[in-house]
Amino acid sequence: MKKIILLLSFFILSSCSLLYNVSKENSDSNRKFTSKKSIRNANNNFNSIEYIQAKAKVSFRDNNKIKSNTITMRISANQKIWINASLGAARILIDRDSIKYYNKIEKNYFISDINLINEKIGFDLNFEIFQNLILGILIHKFDPSSLYKKSENSYIYRDDKFIINSKVVQSTVSISPYNFRVLKHSFKDQNNFFEVSYDDYTIVDKQILPTRIRFLNNGLENLFIEIKSISSLEKINTPFKIPKNYKRIKL
Repeated sequence: MKKIILLLSFFILSSCSLLYNVSKENSDSNRKFTSKKSIRNANNNFNSIEYIQAKAKVSFRDNNKIKSNTITMRISANQKIWINASLGAARILIDRDSIKYYNKIEKNYFISDINLINEKIGFDLNFEIFQNLILGILIHKFDPSSLYKKSENSYIYRDDKFIINSKVVQSTVSISPYNFRVLKHSFKDQNNFFEVSYDDYTIVDKQILPTRIRFLNNGLENLFIEIKSISSLEKINTPFKIPKNYKRIKL
């Protein structure tokens, strides 16, 4: 349980909408656009949904074994990410400054700042970046001249001088030339390589959101999130209160 909570903390994303492949909704799905138009549209994509709720199956690596669990995740845009795991047995609350977790079965909890995540993946990311990675939104704009490689199904752009909190890293993104969706986004420096890939998307309130998200660290897939249902809400509840008799732990 501790392993899934920690891995989820690394990356965390009116009426319900059923999932369906985005290409079915896109009337121009067979039209291939230019590399300039593709990256300009991807650059202009942003999150327009204030409150999101999703139910998902997560598969994660624990001591070289793949384990699975189910979660409910709620996102309050630019404010917090709330996760309820294992039928309410454990909860996580990630906000702009901290990560909090408690486990009802083991009766323990931990509280940390966002640096816990940065230490594990090797890059100094912030809450907005984590949120956008979950939602499949570019965390910075790419110039059309940064086109690095073309293929039939993607355009790849690379920025060798992207700066994250005063640190220069190589940022690479793969964009679909048919619907401008992000297919992969990776960050690399001399010591670390971190990549997020998106296998499928759905449409919620006219916004395209990823439903199959893979997280790799130095080439090893550590976490896979498969969204089973997702919806936009008018408001959300994020109940989180650590009982007084729980023991504080370190991860």
